[in-house]
Amino acid sequence: MSSLFGGVRGHENPGLKEANRRSQLHLARDINDQRTLADIGAPIRRGRHWIWFTGAAVALGVVAIVGGRGSTDVPVTASCSTPAIAVGSSTVTAGDPLAYRVTGPDGPRYVVTLDGQPVRGDAGSLISYAPTDAGPAFALQQCLSPTLRIAAPAGNGPHRLAVLRVGADGGTTQVADTTVTITGTP
Repeated sequence: MSSLFGGVRGHENPGLKEANRRSQLHLARDINDQRTLADIGAPIRRGRHWIWFTGAAVALGVVAIVGGRGSTDVPVTASCSTPAIAVGSSTVTAGDPLAYRVTGPDGPRYVVTLDGQPVRGDAGSLISYAPTDAGPAFALQQCLSPTLRIAAPAGNGPHRLAVLRVGADGGTTQVADTTVTITGTP
C-alpha cells in the first residue's frame, strides 16, 4: 500500500528517526534530564572544567618562571672593610635593566653615580635613600646592598658606574668603580 506522499505504510525513515533522537538528546542535556539520557542510551557527559584549571595552573607556572628571570641577586662577596661594586653583566643593551650591588662598611652613606651623575637604584622597599648634596645616599645593611636596578643609558660604548662615600661634612670620596659596556639602541 502506498500513502499519499509516496511512502509505504509501516516503513520508517532512518534519517528522520536519528534526527528525532538527536533532538531529544540535545533537549535532555540542556535540561539535565538524566532519566531520558539513560533511556536513550547516551553517554552522560561530564564537565571538562578540570582542563581549564590545568591549563591555568600551567600558564601561572610559566609566568612565575619567566617573570622570575632577571630577579636573581648580583653575585658579590660581602666585605665590611673594602667598598666595592659589582654588576650583573658587564655588557647591557641600552634601556634594559642594569643590575648592581654595593658592599662595604655599614657606617657611612654611599651615593652611586653613572658617568658622574647620581643615580637612584630601584630595589622596592628594601632600601631607603636620604637626600644629600652629592645625590640620593643609602646605608648598607650587614655590609651589603640588595640588588639595585637602573635603566642602562643610551649611547653605545663604555660607561662608568662609581660608588662615592659621603663624609660627615657632606663631602664625597670615590671608593669603587666599574665599567659597563652599553650596546644597541633602545
